Amino acid sequence: MVLIPSGEFIMGTNKIDNEDTHKKIGAVKPLYLDQHPERKIFLAGYYMDRYEVTNQEYNLFLNENQFTDIPAHWKDGVFPKGHENHPVTQVTWWEAWSYCQWADKQLPTEEQWEKAARGPDGLPYPWGLEFIKGKANVGIEGDRKTMPVTSYPEDSSPYNVMGLSGNVMEWTLDWYLPYPGNTRKEFRFGKVYKVLRGNGFQKAGHYFLEAYKYSFARTEANPNDFFENVGFRCIEN
Repeated sequence: MVLIPSGEFIMGTNKIDNEDTHKKIGAVKPLYLDQHPERKIFLAGYYMDRYEVTNQEYNLFLNENQFTDIPAHWKDGVFPKGHENHPVTQVTWWEAWSYCQWADKQLPTEEQWEKAARGPDGLPYPWGLEFIKGKANVGIEGDRKTMPVTSYPEDSSPYNVMGLSGNVMEWTLDWYLPYPGNTRKEFRFGKVYKVLRGNGFQKAGHYFLEAYKYSFARTEANPNDFFENVGFRCIEN
């Protein structure tokens, strides 16, 4: 695990999509508005997994607990051959939470995830101010499938946490709620959806847009659902 030291950091954004891109792609939710306002937050120190939880690590959890909810793409309870160090995917929020509890850890809050990704200075990407193709398994130029968690060494945050920009999106502890000071009446806000952070490999769709590559971007999903490009990592307070 990696120490994320105590201190202030910049969370959220004040960006606005003046072109109403969401209407052009058939999406209901405007870009950026659920990430308002940009603000400074103080967090106590904590530790975060350097890498996303892997198939091999998750398999140990299953074996020790006789846990019966196996990732959907594992055949006969076995992960794909050669994918030991790929991030585990197709796990619900509840399964990710259960793994962290077993490990005496917890899923990160949105604040903890974003500080680990952006550092104290509010970088828009883990590595700096500009998006650079090839640094992460994300977008059209990515592998369009999971890769070993060590495959993209340049996808590294100021605290040397790896893979926060790409490979798979990650479950967080939090419900999808408005930030303090956000007055938007978003119909999906509430204790129905959990927040996903980061981007991941994509095969098609609106997640190729620049807006979803920022480290302040947030996505919501039903905690009972699972996806081929969603995994998780844990923190320890």
